Amino acid sequence: MKKSFFTILSFLLVLLTFQTNAQTDSYSIRCKVKGLKDTVALLAHYYGYKEQIVKDTAKIDANGNFQFVGKKKLPEGLYLVSLPKGKFFDLVIGNTDFSVETDTTNLIKNMKVKGSKENELFYGFQQEMSNRFDELRVLDTERKMKPGGLTDIKIRRAQDEITKYQQDWQKQNEGTLVVKFIKSSQDPEVPTMFPNVTKLPNGSIDSTALQQARFAYYKSHFWDNFDLTDERMMRTPFLVRRLERYMDDLTYQTPDSIAKTADELLLKVKGSKDLRKYVVYKITSNYESSKLMGLEGAYIHMFEKYYINEQALWDTSTIRRVKERVANVKPNMIGKPFPTMILTDTLGRQFTPEMIPAEYIVVFIYDTECGHCRESAPKLVKSYQVLKNQGVRVIATPVNREKIKWMKFIKEFKFEELMNGLDLHKDPQNGKEVAYTDFKNNFDVYATPVLYVLDKEKKIIARRLPVEQLEDFMGFYIKQKERDKQKSAKAGK
Repeated sequence: MKKSFFTILSFLLVLLTFQTNAQTDSYSIRCKVKGLKDTVALLAHYYGYKEQIVKDTAKIDANGNFQFVGKKKLPEGLYLVSLPKGKFFDLVIGNTDFSVETDTTNLIKNMKVKGSKENELFYGFQQEMSNRFDELRVLDTERKMKPGGLTDIKIRRAQDEITKYQQDWQKQNEGTLVVKFIKSSQDPEVPTMFPNVTKLPNGSIDSTALQQARFAYYKSHFWDNFDLTDERMMRTPFLVRRLERYMDDLTYQTPDSIAKTADELLLKVKGSKDLRKYVVYKITSNYESSKLMGLEGAYIHMFEKYYINEQALWDTSTIRRVKERVANVKPNMIGKPFPTMILTDTLGRQFTPEMIPAEYIVVFIYDTECGHCRESAPKLVKSYQVLKNQGVRVIATPVNREKIKWMKFIKEFKFEELMNGLDLHKDPQNGKEVAYTDFKNNFDVYATPVLYVLDKEKKIIARRLPVEQLEDFMGFYIKQKERDKQKSAKAGK
């Protein structure tokens, strides 16, 4: 049967589309690095500044030539080419058919690019900035040898020229990926004065109020130069660096402040599901195991608002894992009553923390064979000698319920003066030994040792505190309580 013109045309269009997609999806990055031979190079994209994900490898021949080639499209972003002996250079991956040539003596200054406007701009900018900073360093050396005068003027002029060059270069190349990357690491310009800042009675500016206004402006404009809708920013080192600074340095470290700042930020992260998921994960994981005590509330807020309420972002196993973790953390937060813990002492008598009359109780949960526990045990005994005169008692209990090892541990580390308990009890019905406590789920023990501090009412005032910090914490806490009492007494008068 004779094929119609339209059938043939449709076939040609489909074939052309297939060929175009095949060309678009493939990549070929040809490299030459003088000074290398007979070794291997890796191509990886950034995933934060501490992590990289390897996408390809290539053999380097005797002349320093190698090629990354593949049929599957590389996700756009900032990549690095990793070379032997810790050397590497970056590449902007948008267009994926180009070549680069450089030299191990100076990978950046000697870089030449063909076929990629983004990388031509990227290295042209770096090379120009490197030259200008070299000139500044020469002038700075001159100033050290002969301070003041004409050299200071030359330095100020050179700095102004660098600023102008950066501004002009960004305007000329606006819309490119490399400009987006460079702008993403730039801080907002903060005004020197604010019209609403109060003045002191003598007419001078209130410096404290001005500083607060400048800080508030800086924080509220912190993301002005960063595109929080572009998922390519995940594949750079810039997003995580900025995120850490924003959440750790610019946010007061309390659960409420962290939650408020995270919510404000995530209002701006839209458009890309993957980018939103990435930012939520980075913030949440930071507060799941924070080195600062008492921030579990921030972790729970992130889970309830961005995991439970945005389940489309996550797979069911992730939701289940985080849900289980939150269920373990919630009952053990600072300010909560300590969960029920029933132990049997070395004489076979049952006791609980509630039965112990003490101003403060330290609960030390350990494993008799855990290396960290064995390092912490002598430090705990030493701290107890200081703290017992301040009304502190210590309960020590192992998660492994082996009596012989438990007794050996008590003797080896001189725990006799502490209140030692084991979660093994005689069943009144059949006389068999039974355990009452699920340490992992009831006390959030996913690694040992774990240390809790309880007040007189058996409420948690510290959790997961390192033994090394116990004396300092107790000293600070007791002094703070004493100050609060004195303030209340004065207020009552």
